[in-house]
Parts: sequence; structure tokens; C-alpha cells
Amino acid sequence: MKRKQTSVDVHAPKSAVESILKDPAQFITNWPYVVRVKGKKPIIAEIMLPRFVFKFKDTYSFEFHEDYNSFIYDGTGRKSVLIVSITLREWQKATAVNVELSYSGRREFLLGKPLEILTNGIAKSLKELAESFGVHHLSEKTEEAIVEVDFSDPMSVANFLAKAKMVHSGLHVIGEGKLFDVLHELMEKAGSEVLYVSGITSDGAKGFKVLVRGSQILAVEIRDEGIQTIKVIDEMSAREAIELLSKVSGAYMLNAWVPAGGV
Repeated sequence: MKRKQTSVDVHAPKSAVESILKDPAQFITNWPYVVRVKGKKPIIAEIMLPRFVFKFKDTYSFEFHEDYNSFIYDGTGRKSVLIVSITLREWQKATAVNVELSYSGRREFLLGKPLEILTNGIAKSLKELAESFGVHHLSEKTEEAIVEVDFSDPMSVANFLAKAKMVHSGLHVIGEGKLFDVLHELMEKAGSEVLYVSGITSDGAKGFKVLVRGSQILAVEIRDEGIQTIKVIDEMSAREAIELLSKVSGAYMLNAWVPAGGV
């Protein structure tokens, strides 16, 4: 079994670090090399480890365990086993985090460097997520990117995503008129006032995109036998956006982003 280990000091309370670790689907989504995450019990994650002459890919079913100060993500794949163990120790002004990754399976002796990068990337991701948790400041450029998002203008969306990070990916069954409850739940989990969510059905026939700030809808796109986009600029366009979103229902794969650095 191949093992890699790293440590990092996170300048955030232990409670903030724990809040990230206790949402394994959201946390795993932010690991490097993770290309797809779905489900919650179990969490299914597809991970692709690059190498010089090949790319090794496996799909893992993760079980999550925790005790007083340890968090374990136990992944079983078709070709390998991947276990990530994270332990915490709280200091006066920071939380010391130790990440240990254990890997066994096909080509394990050839994957030393990618596994090291994965271990370091998990630690870096946790540090960034925890240190941005509950922060309430945006740069002027990020503020501008938020205001300018218009789904009829792909460049404005790309400009926002360049300053954002994904915080959630998973399948949701949305009841009629219940999308706003889902958005509120995602916003609370992300600890962010600004949230960008895209959703698509399994057959790709329907989809939507929405950018919200607090209780305010900023932009909407609905794809269902055609595409409708709304940039909210006044009360009338706000009503139209709410009406469109109220019609979204069914099973959707949702991905959510927040501005990098928090809000």
C-alpha cells in the first residue's frame, strides 16, 4: 500500500474546518483530479490520476467516518482502494491539519508523484475552504464579475467562473416550486451570500443556470425546448425570473460555485 502524508496550518477555528469535513460530498468535489461526484450515501467520485504515458482512472464509492478529531474517507474502486484520513489539532490562532492518503491497487508503485500531488492538493483545498468560510469581503473585480453576469453573454459567465470555486456537485430531486428551497440550502452550506448554480437532467434535455445574491436573483437561463435568458434589471424582469425558476422540477445534477475567497 502506497502512503503519502502532509501537514498544513489552517488559520481558522477548528469548528470551521470541521464544518467542511462533515460535508464529504462538497469536500471531495474540491479535491484535485476529481472529475465527477454524485450521490451522498454512498458518495461516488471519479478520480483520474495522470502519469507520463497513461492516465489512471477509477470510480470510488466513499464511506465517511469520524470521531473526536479524525475524519476518514474510505473509497473502494473497481481497480483500487483509496483512503484519506484527516486529523485536527487546535492551536491558539490556527488549526493544525494532518492529511494521510493510503492507496493500494493497480500500478500503485508508478503513481507516487500523482498521489503526493493529490495529498497536498487535498490539504490546500481544505485550507482555502476553511479560511474563506464566513469571510464577507469581495474584491472590486469580483464584485464587477458578479454584477455583469448575463447568460446570453458567455464571456461574462466565464469571467465570473474564473474568480469562483466549485463547492458542491450532486443529484437533487426538485419538487415543483421547491428550487428556491434548494438554493437556500446550498447557500447556507457554502457559507456564501453569492451562489451560482447550474443544473441538468440525466438525458441532457433540460437545464438551468441561476446566479443569486442573498434573496436577489441576478440572472437566469432555462433550457427546455429552447433557451430563455433573463438579466434581472428591474421589478418586471425579477418577476419573470422567479416565474421561470418556479417551473423547474425533477431530477437534476447540480453544480454550485461561490466567489473565490468567500463573500
